Amino acid sequence: MSSKKRKPLLRYLMSILLLTIVISVVYICFTIVYDLRVRYYNTTVLDNIAEANEACAVKFRHFIADIEKETSWKVEIISGLRSRETQIQLKRDNPRNAAVNKSRHVLGRAVDLILYKREGFRTIQLRKASSKASWLASRVPEIAKRYGLLWGGTYKNYHDPVHFEVN
Repeated sequence: MSSKKRKPLLRYLMSILLLTIVISVVYICFTIVYDLRVRYYNTTVLDNIAEANEACAVKFRHFIADIEKETSWKVEIISGLRSRETQIQLKRDNPRNAAVNKSRHVLGRAVDLILYKREGFRTIQLRKASSKASWLASRVPEIAKRYGLLWGGTYKNYHDPVHFEVN
């Protein structure tokens, strides 16, 4: 009788093991595809910036490469070169956003970034709503300073830590 009990237990354990392997493989594939998509999108955004301002695009490429080399964070560009119309609409949506004649995005001189890293099955992100202290701890503002970039986390009346611009 004990061998009859072992078979269902063994099947149950094998099922759990198989399920764990499948979930792990799916997660690994998802993270690889996500990282490739981010890398492709970042390249596209930087290529668009290069059409407007080659020097700024080169600076942003090196800045992002240094972030990923010197920290545990990966970079996803969420905004780069913007049309005048897009900037006007952003100003309408939020009066605290820069006017079209003040936005460095319109000139190809600014990017907005989020940072992410994986710890086990969790993804940690630094976004606009993240604290200034979290951004400072990431060391990204320090790297930006080396490149002569103005960091939106230093604005006095507006919290915009995702924003980096060439003065």
